Amino acid sequence: MFNTSVSAETKWITKKTSKTSKVKTLEQMYVDGLLTRSECIKGKKKILKSQSVPGCKKIGTKKEPKATYITKKEKKKKAIKKKEKKKAIKKKEKKKVIKKEVKKYVPEEIQEDTIKPKIETPSSVTFKDADYVLKGRVTDKGGSEKFYLFYQKGEGKKKRVKLLKNGRFEIERFSIDNEKIKLIAIDEYRNKTIKIVKVIIAMKEETEVAKIYDKPKPVIKVQRDNKRVAIIIGVESYEKTPAKALYANNDAEMFKNFANRSLGIRLSNIKVLIDSKAKRLDVIDALKIWLPKKITPNQSELFVFFSGHGYPSEDKGLHLIPQNGDVRLLEESALSHKYIINQIKKTKPKSVTMFLDACYSGQSRTDEVLVAGLKPLLLVATNEDIPSNFNIFSSSKSSQVSATIKEVEHGIFSYYLMKGLTGKADLNNDKQITNNELFVYLQDSVKQEAFTQNREQNPVLTSQNPDQILMKY
Repeated sequence: MFNTSVSAETKWITKKTSKTSKVKTLEQMYVDGLLTRSECIKGKKKILKSQSVPGCKKIGTKKEPKATYITKKEKKKKAIKKKEKKKAIKKKEKKKVIKKEVKKYVPEEIQEDTIKPKIETPSSVTFKDADYVLKGRVTDKGGSEKFYLFYQKGEGKKKRVKLLKNGRFEIERFSIDNEKIKLIAIDEYRNKTIKIVKVIIAMKEETEVAKIYDKPKPVIKVQRDNKRVAIIIGVESYEKTPAKALYANNDAEMFKNFANRSLGIRLSNIKVLIDSKAKRLDVIDALKIWLPKKITPNQSELFVFFSGHGYPSEDKGLHLIPQNGDVRLLEESALSHKYIINQIKKTKPKSVTMFLDACYSGQSRTDEVLVAGLKPLLLVATNEDIPSNFNIFSSSKSSQVSATIKEVEHGIFSYYLMKGLTGKADLNNDKQITNNELFVYLQDSVKQEAFTQNREQNPVLTSQNPDQILMKY
């Protein structure tokens, strides 16, 4: 027995410790009942070898300290047992946790929201435009997840307002008068807040921006043409008629410059008759004596410009009123279109272009009646009365007034006629202006200008030669 189990258990005894100590350990083991007497003696013999071996015997009842003979293997076993014991305890504890009953959740008593939402916007707000946006914000500290906003004008229908981020809102409105807007905020618990906002519309009176007019200047200078001739007449103040043809003199004087530079007419070929020099006989003298000397039959181009009063008659058609003319005695003192055309025809010009800034409505450029109590006839010249080589530009229809532009001190028609000759009427930019191009430009410009004065004025062109070239540059 000692050779097998005891030898293994007491193997450590044979190392480095003294023989006496080893013997005592064996004896203690015998006392503790771990070895038999024979096993104890055998162990001693092995330790003492040749020495005499005393027998193993029981030690007295006196307590002695325990010997430290526990092997390393036993220590390892004890450590393993402790670990296993801890693991077992943990498993039991886990099982206890699993088996432990889950407590049911009991919610606290629900408290209803009683706080009203708040509308943050001024009670009175002023806008400088009829088109305005009322801004503000809705907040709710009562715990409601949702709240809504409506607005109402007077007794009208409530309209819902879309709330933006953080409860902000924008209400777009248009009103030219002051108004009151009722705002209604409601949360999901029906807590309601009402706020009245007074909106004041304080629009500034619009200041009209004065239109800027350029003085007409003949900026384009064309080549001189000896075969071009012009008669220019302007009558502003009349002997027999108190109503003035305002700015007519300015029209005639400025057109002279355009005739010279833009139409290429030499000054020696231009006849200018203004106010006191534009009496009836002065005009007749120019037509019957001066003009024939300047016209080369079938080669010359004639331009006639007139700015002043016009008037219709029952059987003689339309008339131009010279400076000493009297509308009550038209045939005796005025010059009819027919008379003027017939006198010009006798000189046999190649072409004739007439610009007539005159109206036949019986009113002046400033809307004054030429003759009190005298109602003019509304007659219109027809193409049958006009030769095929004549082109007549009239400032307005026979029933309309030919007005003025006081900012530049010219008649509307005369002003835009001269503006057109600066190149404005060259609609296709081919460096030349035809009858039709000039007429289209005058139609648009004169009509629009008259509209700004709350009146109607539509130029008229009577011509069988719309593509005839007036100027090249």
